Amino acid sequence: MSNLQLYIAVGLPTIAVITSLVISLVKISAIREDMRAQIGGIRDDMHTQIGGIRDDMHTQIGGIREDIREIRSDIKLLTGKVYELMSQK
Repeated sequence: MSNLQLYIAVGLPTIAVITSLVISLVKISAIREDMRAQIGGIRDDMHTQIGGIRDDMHTQIGGIREDIREIRSDIKLLTGKVYELMSQK
């Protein structure tokens, strides 16, 4: 076998393997970039949803605080009425 035939016999499969590896690397890099973009979008959506939930929660807590104030006021009023009734006896 001549040197040229040996170079072709060894070189062509080596070039094919290296080309295949480079193509795979490019595909993996593209997939990774797509995944990063999707994860970034998901992260942004989560932050938006969490912000909305947080706002709703603050609104509900504000309503609960108002209800608690009303209940305290009613308790004070009833306590005053009880003391008034007790003093009348």
